[in-house]
Amino acid sequence: MAPFSFLKFISDQWSTLPSPEELKKDLTGKTVIIVGANVGLGLEAARHFASMNPGRLILACRTPKTAEAAVEDITKTTGCKTVEFWPLDLQSFSSVSAFVTRFEKEGGGRLDILVENAAIATGDYKKTGDGHEATIQTNHLSTALLALLLLPTLNKTPNSRLTIVASEVHYFVARLTEADSPKILEKLSDKDHCTTSVMSVRYNVSKLLNVFFTRGLAERLPLGTNVTVDVVNPGLCHSELTRNASGFQAYSLAFMKFLLGRSTEVGSRTLVHAALAGDQLTMQGKYLNKCQVEEESDYVISPEGQKVQDRLWEETIAILEAADPRVKDVVHSLLRSD
Repeated sequence: MAPFSFLKFISDQWSTLPSPEELKKDLTGKTVIIVGANVGLGLEAARHFASMNPGRLILACRTPKTAEAAVEDITKTTGCKTVEFWPLDLQSFSSVSAFVTRFEKEGGGRLDILVENAAIATGDYKKTGDGHEATIQTNHLSTALLALLLLPTLNKTPNSRLTIVASEVHYFVARLTEADSPKILEKLSDKDHCTTSVMSVRYNVSKLLNVFFTRGLAERLPLGTNVTVDVVNPGLCHSELTRNASGFQAYSLAFMKFLLGRSTEVGSRTLVHAALAGDQLTMQGKYLNKCQVEEESDYVISPEGQKVQDRLWEETIAILEAADPRVKDVVHSLLRSD
């Protein structure tokens, strides 16, 4: 694959993606969860899934008002009667745990598709109630926690799929400088470290962590697992993600979107493709761009990147085991330790 460049980015943005009809599959009797499905890419991906007759379509969202409006909108436009809203706030580990506890009781014992789409992009430093920088907790830690806690149900469901939404901006992180610290994630949440310049690329770093986590999880899934995990880049889209941008960043993003941005519906097809296309042999642990498998950044696939990936895995698991004891059971019973 050609190295990432601005010319490649333009070419990718102008690529023709599969049509909704080409992506369509029968989801009768299947359970789908989409995180962050109240607006933008998640909403349009949910609409696509709703058109496939899912047995159950759960929109996992933080804001009840917009989530309930999304349920009404999807029901009206697709005729799907099985769409529902469940509250989930990724800035709170307890909210993630409560969501999973409810799903264990009310989910019906199966989970065919989990699309983790929710993310925030803000240059402001904020610490969550759990003590982590908000972007890192939302985009990485809680995303990983939800994936791990739902892994037992995914593993009991034949041919299940876990899709994590990342971005091509992970290519922009030539090296994770926080890896020079003894504890990477602790450094990423340190207020003194999180200067304006550090926070200006925080979203890029969080998407790199998504790629590392997906690869780390895929490497630890044993042969014979029912779960396929992949990570997808939706490209630059007219979505709600950059609503908190300001100043020069806001103007430049608006200009780029005007010239090159995909519509929200078109961008959402990448999520649907990642959740439905291919099989475990072709998709396990893969990074997807414009609805095809592509290579991650040079840093990710380098020996240094592998070491950082392994360190991040160990640090992430330690934090999440402290947040919810069920994580330890999942790691020990469902994942390889070698």
